[in-house]
Amino acid sequence: MRWWSVRSTGGRPLTVNMVAKLHRQTWAKLTAATRAEWTWLAREARVQPCHAVTLTVTPLHKDRRSPQDVAACAPEAKAAIDGLVDAGLIPDDSPEHLLSVTFLPPVVCDVDGLAIDIREVA
Repeated sequence: MRWWSVRSTGGRPLTVNMVAKLHRQTWAKLTAATRAEWTWLAREARVQPCHAVTLTVTPLHKDRRSPQDVAACAPEAKAAIDGLVDAGLIPDDSPEHLLSVTFLPPVVCDVDGLAIDIREVA
């Protein structure tokens, strides 16, 4: 089975609480930008089409000032998943093709961003 690791280093992932404070048009623009970024990142990583995958999402933080909630980055992850679909990884994000999404706690490292590990499922 194939697997890929794709990382965005475009800034701290938006959290559920951050999105709740945004105007819906602002959030729509951010979602579109995130989706386009992840389409490009997937193509850059040469991610190949799969019938079904599992995803592991890890927020990347430069420091510990951000929320340590495990799934706080869900809005950003959803936009990223839509970008992976746009890149042709899977036909859509229905349960037939996206079998699971696992959220890991934030990792403190040298960048702010989001990492998604993609595993093909036979």
